[in-house]
Amino acid sequence: MNLRETLINKNLPVHEQLMFCLLLTAVGGFFDAYTFVNCDGIFANAQTGNLIFVGIDLIEGNFREVLHYSIPILSFVVGVLVSKHIETKYKELSIFKHIYMLLLTQIFALLVILFKHQYLGVDIRPIVISFICAIQFDGFRKVNNLVFASVFCTGNLRSMSEHLYKYVVLKKKESKTPLAIYSTVISVFLSGVVLGAAMSKIFLHKAIFVPLIIICINLFLVTTIYHKFGRKKI
Repeated sequence: MNLRETLINKNLPVHEQLMFCLLLTAVGGFFDAYTFVNCDGIFANAQTGNLIFVGIDLIEGNFREVLHYSIPILSFVVGVLVSKHIETKYKELSIFKHIYMLLLTQIFALLVILFKHQYLGVDIRPIVISFICAIQFDGFRKVNNLVFASVFCTGNLRSMSEHLYKYVVLKKKESKTPLAIYSTVISVFLSGVVLGAAMSKIFLHKAIFVPLIIICINLFLVTTIYHKFGRKKI
């Protein structure tokens, strides 16, 4: 299978297309760097990191910091609940319409914080972005028939290592494509982090334009695939 067929495979549903998932992954990496730089060390995706900060601050008695890191964690939980609600209430929708709904929700949320990121003195960026990441994580969990995560890389790294062992040591040729896909996903996530850190240091809050543009591109990609391959296939 050539690169073009791997990036966009007409035999896969649109939410499992490699190109679609790579754009999501770039956004996921960008968000973590963006909130860490602009929101006092908060992670948008890596709630494990936020939980670690909560535990350390509890021991040190920094209860204001405990609240600082707890809010995005709670927002992530709410995001998963909203995603599940959409999935349950609108289960009769086609995959195409479901994806459209999730992407439009992300775009709307980013537009809200783009125009005003503080309300009553509270920085809502980590709250909104953690919510977006939860929706993204829960709604898109497979690429090319492989389980993956677009908002953090621990699971992807484990899967890449497993297929590396199978391909190099056990000589299993079927692990070549999964190894390449996971390696690409991890590289794109890292690229998103680098881009997010660089843009955040240069443009500060306005760097949020970048993921907004990427998500809009993904929306365009979904529409293009939908019309090209036909409604029945996605």
